[in-house]
Amino acid sequence: MPTFPARVDLARLPTPVQPLPHLSRELGVRLFVKRDDLTGAALSGNKVRKLEYLLAEALDRRADVVLTCGSADSNHCRATAAAARQLGLGVELLLKGLRGASGRGNLLLDRLLGATLHDLTPEEFERSDALLSRRAQELAAAGSRAYVIPMGGSSPLGALGYVRCAEELAGDQRDLGVRFDVIVSATGSGGTLAGLLAGAELYGLTERVIGVPVSHDGAHFQRVVGALLDGIRGAYAPGLEVRARAAHLCDGFVGDGYGLVADDELRSLRDLAARTGLILDPVYTNKAFAGLLGMIRSGAIAKGETALFVHTGGLFGLFPFQERLRQLDLQDALPVHLAE
Repeated sequence: MPTFPARVDLARLPTPVQPLPHLSRELGVRLFVKRDDLTGAALSGNKVRKLEYLLAEALDRRADVVLTCGSADSNHCRATAAAARQLGLGVELLLKGLRGASGRGNLLLDRLLGATLHDLTPEEFERSDALLSRRAQELAAAGSRAYVIPMGGSSPLGALGYVRCAEELAGDQRDLGVRFDVIVSATGSGGTLAGLLAGAELYGLTERVIGVPVSHDGAHFQRVVGALLDGIRGAYAPGLEVRARAAHLCDGFVGDGYGLVADDELRSLRDLAARTGLILDPVYTNKAFAGLLGMIRSGAIAKGETALFVHTGGLFGLFPFQERLRQLDLQDALPVHLAE
């Protein structure tokens, strides 16, 4: 078992596992959803599990301000801002595309929380690690002590949040009397997948843990997740055997690119909500759920198997798309048959 470091209590845990009975009958696969969108309110989604460990380290190091980066609509940045304020810490966010953002959803909450916002061009965003380091040095020169959190909270320490989630899933299986044949989640920075892979081995879950990339491709994430697993192995779980493999990534669902959402993707999101009550976000979970459906249709997830989808949150990411959803005539559109 891993040696867990200290954490702060931020997330409302354990999160429930919800069956999708109607869709399960339609698709011939028993579907469940791990509702990690219910880890909190403003402080919600998968990032909270990671922040419990990261911010415990920040407090241990006597930091007074937290720095991180992401897109202008970043769930991670919004969760970091909420958690930092809850713990009495300052927060600065380096955001790509701040100037052209809608100001709704996550960005609205960032501002309400009093985060200091820095606008990055796409070119600057490619150097965000260096810019975070430079800003930390500037703050140190001014007498502050900054703690830098990587994009998405995806470090070996942050990934422990999803090692712990896997332990929770082992309990969910016992309580429900089921065994998950496959576990599927969105992969945006790699930490959630790395933690689930490590935890699946440590707590005897399925070997079929699959991330659906919503940025970059599977080859990129095989490297990133591999490095995170090496870090978990080196610092917390020396006997860990799992390695990142191509089979752990389901490519082909990035669409037009990270944060870019086609009309058909919005229609799928809308139709799933209308038929099941499950609300996904356009950037992460909707693309990941499309990957899950694609694996069912291709036979990669066989009829009669039991699949768990990890809903990593992102509700506030819907609001910048409200005008586009209105234009798709939300009220009058007829749902499509998801199994087609």
